[in-house]
Amino acid sequence: MATAVAAHTPAAADHRTPPPPSDRALAAEPARHDLTREQFYFVLPDRFANGDPSNDRGGLTGSRLETGFDPADKGFYQGGDLKGLTQRLDYIKGLGTTAIWMAPIFKNKPVQGVGKDASAGYHGYWITDFTRVDPHFGTNDDLRKLIRAAHAKGMKVFFDVITNHTADVIRSGENRYAYRSKGAYPYLDSTGRPFDDTATVAPVDADGLPYTPVVPAAERNAKKPAWLNDPTMYHNRGDSTFVGESGLYGDHTGLDDLWTERPEVVRGLAEIYQRWVEDFGIDGFRVDTVKNVDMEFWTQWATALDAYAARQGRKDFLIFGEVLSSDPAVTAPYVTRGRLDSTLDFPLQQAVRDVASIGRPASSLAEVFAQDYRYTTDKANAYEQVTFLGNHDMGRIGGFLRKDNPGADDRELLARARLANEIVFLSRGNPVVYAGDEQGFTGAGGDKEARQTLFASQVPDYLDDDLIGTDRTHATDAYDPTHPLYRSIAGLSRLTREHPALRDGVQIERYADAAGAGVHVTSRIDPKRRTEYLVAVNNATTPRTVTFRSGTSRTSFTPLHGRSGTVRSDADREVTLTVPALSSVVLKAGRPLDTPRTAPAVTLRAPAAGATGTVELTADVRGGELSRVVFAAQVGDGPWQVLGSADHAPYKVTQNLPDATPEGTPLRYKAVVVDDRGRVASSRAASTAGKAAAPARPSAFERDYAVVHYRRPDGDYAGWKLATGGTTAEFTGRDAFGAFAWVKVASGTGSVSYTVEKDGTTDGPRRTVELRRTGEVWIEAGAEGQSETVPAGVYPPQDERKVVVHYHRPDGDYTGWGLHTWTGAAAPTDWSRPLAPVGSDAFGAVFEVPLAEGATSLSYIVHRGDEKDVPGDRSLEFGSHGKEVWLVGGDTGYLLPGIRTTPDLDLSRSEATWLDATTLVWDVRATDSTSQQLVYGAPGSIAVEDGALTDEGRWLRLLPVDLTAEQRTARPELAGRQAFTVDPRDRDRIGEALRGQLVATQRNTTGALLAATSVSGTDPR
Repeated sequence: MATAVAAHTPAAADHRTPPPPSDRALAAEPARHDLTREQFYFVLPDRFANGDPSNDRGGLTGSRLETGFDPADKGFYQGGDLKGLTQRLDYIKGLGTTAIWMAPIFKNKPVQGVGKDASAGYHGYWITDFTRVDPHFGTNDDLRKLIRAAHAKGMKVFFDVITNHTADVIRSGENRYAYRSKGAYPYLDSTGRPFDDTATVAPVDADGLPYTPVVPAAERNAKKPAWLNDPTMYHNRGDSTFVGESGLYGDHTGLDDLWTERPEVVRGLAEIYQRWVEDFGIDGFRVDTVKNVDMEFWTQWATALDAYAARQGRKDFLIFGEVLSSDPAVTAPYVTRGRLDSTLDFPLQQAVRDVASIGRPASSLAEVFAQDYRYTTDKANAYEQVTFLGNHDMGRIGGFLRKDNPGADDRELLARARLANEIVFLSRGNPVVYAGDEQGFTGAGGDKEARQTLFASQVPDYLDDDLIGTDRTHATDAYDPTHPLYRSIAGLSRLTREHPALRDGVQIERYADAAGAGVHVTSRIDPKRRTEYLVAVNNATTPRTVTFRSGTSRTSFTPLHGRSGTVRSDADREVTLTVPALSSVVLKAGRPLDTPRTAPAVTLRAPAAGATGTVELTADVRGGELSRVVFAAQVGDGPWQVLGSADHAPYKVTQNLPDATPEGTPLRYKAVVVDDRGRVASSRAASTAGKAAAPARPSAFERDYAVVHYRRPDGDYAGWKLATGGTTAEFTGRDAFGAFAWVKVASGTGSVSYTVEKDGTTDGPRRTVELRRTGEVWIEAGAEGQSETVPAGVYPPQDERKVVVHYHRPDGDYTGWGLHTWTGAAAPTDWSRPLAPVGSDAFGAVFEVPLAEGATSLSYIVHRGDEKDVPGDRSLEFGSHGKEVWLVGGDTGYLLPGIRTTPDLDLSRSEATWLDATTLVWDVRATDSTSQQLVYGAPGSIAVEDGALTDEGRWLRLLPVDLTAEQRTARPELAGRQAFTVDPRDRDRIGEALRGQLVATQRNTTGALLAATSVSGTDPR
């Protein structure tokens, strides 16, 4: 979506392609929107101030497990409330705050979890009632008073809102919670036919869901509005592993995951938050867990909220989202496609930590800013990004500083904390202060460890914290306006208020040290007054002097902030500047920016022919530094759309071409450049759309490699190589059989011929790995044949209590590489403290991960610092790959073990046999990574083509069971065979199924067929 621009059209209606908008029309597009000068103060109401002890228990009685209140436990309510916030508004305002962002204040389930896992909803993310304030925080009237008081002091109020989930109320009737994929467990409509909910949402009831939803009687009406009590409004797929599809469809830490693909859910959530806009006059939303909701939802929901707020006279309503990624290519689409105004700037947060805390090159900042163009749309740009240093989930900046600098004294930590704040306050974006950071709070980690109270605490872990810039502890209140960080932040706020170009003026890169700690310099320019400011930060522990080119020649730059004297630019605009250690300086030019002597010129470069997905446009501009470029595009014969404005080089913008765009569709573009004297030039370009990649077909196996296992009695593999097609590979790997070598194979390869040789001598004949049957073979030295199946008795049974990951890096450098683990791990790791290898072998590093009880998968990332082995997260499904795997660095799949089965798809055989009215016997191995079902349709309607059924018909889902004693007695020949029973939810359709064709199928998590056979036996009825 983008703003349509009116083009001049002839009076007579016709069907000609609309002409492009005029230069004047595009030049009139705004360069900046009015959402770029906020300074947020983020607060968890429970942890800020206790203004009314009478509501500490939320009106509930009983123990802490009923009321949620325990001020000595960091996982329970501490007593903070809205009245306390209201009473302390002057303290918040003293920082220069313009907007208060509160964690969710809606009514929560007081306590979730049992035993050691029990904790309270003090954080606000376990909502049951979206229509009222949680009684622990006060009343709706208390909220109105807070908002009125904040507005009276010139501060806006933002709500933290949730669309992904509600509190955990729904249970699984199967008493299992491992994630069930859409491929193996599609939704079934009310007739039993599977459907894809991204294409259409068919009529569905609770029987058509992957898990059977069960709601305890006491909680059947626990949620408000009432539509939230309908279990079919939720995905019901089990717990998310936060990898792949499960990140969108799985329950986030067990919370009921809303089915946001359903239009009823989109409408319902829009209406919930529209009410708060209308009734309470709030000023904007921060949206939780954005990446865990489908993109189409955001496009609809954010557009609806923007339009509603505008109708209420709130055209400056700001919606920013939490997109947990340090990659702008991941975060930006939620602005460009999802239509949010901005996101929490995780990429910049990581860069600031790298620079201010870890001491990595200052160019880390430049690398993030170089991708700011990705956020540009007709209504937003990177200047609206919400920037921060840490938060209540990941941890505080103070905690990072202590962790990253274990030997630093308080003076150095304070300097680094100031430097971090200076970077975010003096860079583009809307900075956030997390409540307590201004008092030097630290903490031992994220989540509960980073949620200290500003009022005196009774929590032992908090009392042990060593704060920065003060000798006080959490045993006393912390509302000290004389704390050095409070004063530093307030001073930065005054500086940017007096010189607003430092907040949202044009930001131009001038200099960045790339070899190590050093200096980063930007210019911030007021486009109306044409005044240039130099902002330089130095993260080295010694002063650094740098020379760079500014935008203003022959003028003095006088210091406004930091320890610097006046410096002067020469005729070539060069400036030499010394920046003190671990600090920043800000200087202001003595005269306006140099005026360009010639009118601007622009050349627009369109994407190459065959463009698909997200494409980039670039404008090459000749002219002054304050030139800005407005981009517009037309797809086919549709209306021209403004893509956005770029206010500095490189002049770039992105465009998303929907997958439905037909191949060969004309793409037309126009760019208009406007310089600071109002002079205009334009350029046009054209291209054509390509064919969007078809969705990958589900595959029963992936053959990324051909692997040859080789055993020599003497155990000497030196010099022996696998040779195939001019490529050789050493027998690097080791396992219980012997050694193994591998070669990468191209997609679609059917077979790989190979020899095993050393110094020109081959061991055995040329052999072939038939990839359609297997990806690995086993050979013996001196023998001619090969085995395509795992040799019996060679490999010992796996230790079910742990996962073993073998990791090979082609460069041989394993220094600093480790595993970050979460779902499935007995002890999930902190990102900054990855699991180290337990050892190494000829293949590479070896990691061992103890597993949580009942784990069915392990989620993990191989990384070194912030460098990931592959961009995405990994999930090891034990049912598919077991618990010992071999990885090759840079590849997303597994080298070993391969998928060691070949699909058995033969409807001419009847391998499944009815045993009784609801039970059949079928010898397939059911795992947590497979599903089994009976597919039925009209006689003769189902066949197998290209590894898939010609018609998916209707389904009777099968559950693996053991034969009963009575069944074994009646049919002793079936002892030890695998039995299945028809899911009770589908049994009312068995009769219908028996009147047509009936096929038993097994599928993997992608939905690919692993087995398909006809069903025999007498009519079970």
